[in-house]
Amino acid sequence: MIAHDIEIIKDNKKYKVSNNTFTGSVLEVVSYDVKGSGYDREYSTVNGAQGRFFNSVYEEKKTVSLRLRYQVDKMAQVAHLKSNLQALLRGQYYLRELSAPDTSIKYEDIFNTQPQEFELDYVDGRQIFVGLVNAISIDTTQTAGEFELEFETIELPYFESIAYSTDLESESRSVEKWAVSDNLPFNVNDNKRKYTFHDTKICNVYYAGTVEINQINQDSTVEVTLAENVSKDDKNGTTFYMVESGDVINIKGLELKAGDTIKFDGIHTFRNGLNIDAYNVSRRNPTLIPGWNTFRSTKLMQKVVFKHKEYYM
Repeated sequence: MIAHDIEIIKDNKKYKVSNNTFTGSVLEVVSYDVKGSGYDREYSTVNGAQGRFFNSVYEEKKTVSLRLRYQVDKMAQVAHLKSNLQALLRGQYYLRELSAPDTSIKYEDIFNTQPQEFELDYVDGRQIFVGLVNAISIDTTQTAGEFELEFETIELPYFESIAYSTDLESESRSVEKWAVSDNLPFNVNDNKRKYTFHDTKICNVYYAGTVEINQINQDSTVEVTLAENVSKDDKNGTTFYMVESGDVINIKGLELKAGDTIKFDGIHTFRNGLNIDAYNVSRRNPTLIPGWNTFRSTKLMQKVVFKHKEYYM
């Protein structure tokens, strides 16, 4: 009976470790552990001063340990298992955890036997992007045994949400897309699940993640549709403020019209799909911090959409 499993999401296909087209149903998850990010801290020393001075900290990666149990009928099958597992774990992919919410054993008697299978659910709405780092080592002289696999995060040392913020805004029943621990309300109309705003100069958006969004390789966009014209001769242009993070984004020297859409993707700034980095004089993008974030504009905004993944330690 399988009470715990890992799902591998690769090339838009999903594979359960315990049952997939590569290794069949000969594997079982024994343990699964995602270890916290490793921190590299930089210090400097000053002549005449004792001790050291802290400069910065860098979160490099998370490591994932996955221990598996295998059982086959013949020793010849072990070599095939090893080869097929290597094919499955080649490249980069997401890992997602499943477990049985109820592990009660059904009552049986000799006249009424029942299948003893646990129904597996996703543990939460998070996934982690990894690649295999150790060699797969399986004793090919044994038809049963255990072995361990180790993975490392490929880019960000964080979990990310399955869903985008805009999914949470529109879907009421897809609870597998977010975690209960996020404390997000089930009511779609709750303000904590509102990421689209209309006809305003100020809006408050809730970010449920535990890692702020401020890096170029995080999946996040902010789209603003203007409700009024802005002349290229306007010395102030239009300015957007992220109050909590302190970001000030000033766009000027560009003729803007009501209905124009300005998009920030964490790297570049666009107006109706065309790059306008040269007019983003502050060279900033909106930063979201955990909790409530206030977004203000000096001009009336027809529409604002915050679309992002949520990131967790």
